[in-house]
Amino acid sequence: MSENKETALLDYSLSNFIEKRLEKYFLMHKGDEIPHGLYNRIINETEKSLFKATLLYTKGNQSKASKILGINRNTLKKKLINLKISFKE
Repeated sequence: MSENKETALLDYSLSNFIEKRLEKYFLMHKGDEIPHGLYNRIINETEKSLFKATLLYTKGNQSKASKILGINRNTLKKKLINLKISFKE
């Protein structure tokens, strides 16, 4: 892989993207108290987005989505219910 492609992939890594967004979040609150519970908020919002995007990618196929996510299909179903996610194409 060329160095430019490798650098581009690093620029678009999920962890890099999240880190950049968090930097902006903290800058937005500069001088203000940041609301408590950031960890849970990030986990909940990220998890919901992850499941929605994966279902969109698999056109609602929960078996394929669970394989991509690396979780049991029953676990995925429970998460979808708890997060109030339904997929309709």
